[in-house]
Amino acid sequence: MRRGMAAVVVAALFMAGCGGGAAAPAPAPGASALVPGGSCPGMASGVGATPVRFGVGGATNLAGLIGGSGSVGIVLAHQAEADLCQWILGFNELIGRGYRVLAFDFHGHGASESSEAGFDEDVAAAAAVVRSAGATSVVLVGASMGGTFSLAAAAKITPPVAGVVSVSAPLAYGGVSAQQSAPSVGVPALFLAHEDDGIFGDSARELAAACGDATAVVTPGAIHGVPLVIEGGDPKLRAAFFDFLTEHAPV
Repeated sequence: MRRGMAAVVVAALFMAGCGGGAAAPAPAPGASALVPGGSCPGMASGVGATPVRFGVGGATNLAGLIGGSGSVGIVLAHQAEADLCQWILGFNELIGRGYRVLAFDFHGHGASESSEAGFDEDVAAAAAVVRSAGATSVVLVGASMGGTFSLAAAAKITPPVAGVVSVSAPLAYGGVSAQQSAPSVGVPALFLAHEDDGIFGDSARELAAACGDATAVVTPGAIHGVPLVIEGGDPKLRAAFFDFLTEHAPV
């Protein structure tokens, strides 16, 4: 079972396609005054994205942007020393392809406050947000440390997610071990990396081998993380990414 049930507090209106239409409560006292995605306003423009606040066990310390519609949700988890803005191109592209998408800031990053919870619990809480917005099928997509935390979260989320995509993830990060979690994931997984990006090509293969239903696609190059799968990224890795979504979480 997942550690702590992720309760969701929404700090704004969900867009019409994200359910409701009635005003949601304001952020709880103590929630960060920073605006989710405030440093990348283009991430929300044109796609009707809405800021949300949520957390683990009823907290509201985490911040994100949600947009899109439909029954298939995607959670985008960012790399180290970054925030949700890193996913701006992927966020907008996935919404354009018909997905309901949440990009969020890990605790202590961007507009999210600090927390004692594990970073994998942040991902689990984000998945709960997408489900509360109307998604019946969820895919976790994480880059670098976000991939490590997404894989660890996939091993504990109930009901299970439809799949997990890890891009350039290390075997462990921030006290969370994807390598230890991999045998318990139990859902389809895809590992993407460039061969000459340090240890990450080997890590992709090792993690895929540890999972029961997984594929590793490693191509020549030395690019790390998010740029591999957003527009203009590695064509083979992008094809593998979207083929995975089509097979395991079709819109």
